[in-house]
Amino acid sequence: MFSSLRSKPEPVGPKSSEPSDDLDAGELDLRSIAGIIWRGKWIIAVATLIGAILAYLLVSQQVSFYKATAKVMFGIQQANVINLQDVLGEQSVDTGRLEDQIQILSSTSLTERVIDELDLDRNPGFNPSLRAPVVTFWERVGNTLPIPPEVTDFFRNTGIIRPAPPEPSEEEMTRRERLAVIRNVQRGLRLQPIGTSRVLEVTYYSTSPAVAAAISNAIAEQYIVDQLEAKLDATRSATDWLSTRVDDLRVQLQQNEEALETARAKVAETSGQTLEVTQQQLSSLNGALSSQRSQVTRLQALFDRLNQAVEEGDDLGAISEFRASNVIQQFRAQLTQLRNDLANLPDSIAEDHPARVGLRQQTDQLNEDILLEARNIIQAARSDLTAARAEEASLQDEVRRLEELAQLQSLGQVRIRQLEREAEASRALYQTFLARLQETTQQQDLQEADARILSRAEQPLYPETVSKRRTAIIIIAFSAIVGIGIVLLIDFLNNTFRSPNQLETLTKQRVLATIPSGKNRARRRQLLHALLDRPSSSLAEAIRNLRTSILFSNVDNPPKVVMFTSSIPKEAKSSTAMLVGVTSKQMGKSAIVVDCDLRLPSLMGIFEPPADHPDLLDVIEGTADLRDAIYVEPETGLHLLLSGYKKVNDSISAADILASQKFGAIIAELAAHYELVILDTPRGTGGHRCQNSLPPRGRRRLRRALGRNPACCCD
Repeated sequence: MFSSLRSKPEPVGPKSSEPSDDLDAGELDLRSIAGIIWRGKWIIAVATLIGAILAYLLVSQQVSFYKATAKVMFGIQQANVINLQDVLGEQSVDTGRLEDQIQILSSTSLTERVIDELDLDRNPGFNPSLRAPVVTFWERVGNTLPIPPEVTDFFRNTGIIRPAPPEPSEEEMTRRERLAVIRNVQRGLRLQPIGTSRVLEVTYYSTSPAVAAAISNAIAEQYIVDQLEAKLDATRSATDWLSTRVDDLRVQLQQNEEALETARAKVAETSGQTLEVTQQQLSSLNGALSSQRSQVTRLQALFDRLNQAVEEGDDLGAISEFRASNVIQQFRAQLTQLRNDLANLPDSIAEDHPARVGLRQQTDQLNEDILLEARNIIQAARSDLTAARAEEASLQDEVRRLEELAQLQSLGQVRIRQLEREAEASRALYQTFLARLQETTQQQDLQEADARILSRAEQPLYPETVSKRRTAIIIIAFSAIVGIGIVLLIDFLNNTFRSPNQLETLTKQRVLATIPSGKNRARRRQLLHALLDRPSSSLAEAIRNLRTSILFSNVDNPPKVVMFTSSIPKEAKSSTAMLVGVTSKQMGKSAIVVDCDLRLPSLMGIFEPPADHPDLLDVIEGTADLRDAIYVEPETGLHLLLSGYKKVNDSISAADILASQKFGAIIAELAAHYELVILDTPRGTGGHRCQNSLPPRGRRRLRRALGRNPACCCD
């Protein structure tokens, strides 16, 4: 039991560290769960014990199984003439994968081989049709108390009883029987790889050790046989496929070679020469055409220059082409002679003298002859230019013809090269497949399995009990989990507070301290002696922590008057108030405890003052002085203002008295003389304020824990 006290309500804002009232719904407190489980350890122990008993009864009824194991190694490297994966390409299967081998070992086809080899379909342990029929409980009831057909029809028509299915045919019965045998055989098979190796453990469980060893060995042997048959089938399929493929490639190669020769002949017939010759001719003609174009350009410039000189009347002697002409040179020599003769005539000869006129006429004739000869030279230059242009056009036409021929030949060569590549590829593919066909044909005689049996299964001497242990462990673990679930369910249905944290979470008030409960409900006097005799005990430390928390609840203005109250009887309210007062006295601080419970005073019975000693009511009524009413306990030195139990009257209104101005004046006077005034009030004194300060969830839980209309659980 804990006596809990709280401080004044503190505001809860966005930065408040107070726990939320949804803490128990949104967060998982592992420490709290562990505490709940520890408190319910005996429930868990009983549930576990019951589970252990049930596990023993169940395991004792289980049938013992024998375990036989054979080891098979797969993926063995061998000297193959040909790799079937290379032949089949994407049609091949990766036999090196562990999952593939497990699927093969557990396949239906391999299981059927084992059944046929060991005649397991004639074994009643695997064939349910060979077992004696088992009469069920309902069949016994039906045989003892036969149901009338009318009732059966009524139940069948209303859907309570399903109509009997039609009788299956003989073929269907045989198929179902075969499937049942296969399922029963596969049920006992377990396949387990050994580490990262290529070794598989083929384990079989059976009620008979001989059957377990025989089936395990038969599965391993049939796995080897299946490997050989699969490889032989693959080789035969590869041979047939390669034969067909080689024939197709032979025809394709022949067609490609014929197309190549046809293309070559067509190109030779069209062009009459090879592409290389055409390219050489084209290169030579391009050079000649370039030279001819230069010649045309030179002749055009010469013609233009000569024609311009004649048209503009330039000195023909200044032009090298005219000066190089012998005729013009002769005419020029004669012209020079005539000019000299004309210049040598005496001045006495008149201008119209026949000699002078004759010389001038000869001079003019020679100029015309020179000009005529110059025009002849220009005409010769024009002829050379025309011939050069004609030659250029001829060369250009020939170049264009050769270019078209080269382009045509290039297209033909592209087609020829493409056909050559196709023919070469067909030839290489044909040779490859032809070689593979020959290798595959030889491979049929050299087939070996890719797996071998490393160790055969031996008959086990003792039954396997792992399944029994596993079953027992599972049942016991499940029982423990059920026990934990029961403990958690009981705690969930519990409507009481178990820890200060839970109280803080629901009330949003800080718990100042927790006081350990006395053993066997110790009396208050014993608690007082325990505090005095053992100052280092947990009780003394808790009381000191409570006093410190009360004083430091407001550091700037420490409280001087503290009221202790409770929500239900026997919560150690008065004992706590007394112990806090004694602790304050021990720490050298003046303190007084005022017993405000006017109907059920308790402190009077603890300290037993003189019978005529005045009490609180005397002071309130004015029949006694406050100083005379204060009682000093001789053993502890604690100051007390008690309420007399001899004056208890049910008609007294304690609430009115404690709310009176006289009582307030008494408390104010005590606070002026003592450093701490402790009020031991009746239970429920501050309940209305405390209850309203709770959040809705806290009030609901408080009602479940303390009653329908609780008063208060703190001061």
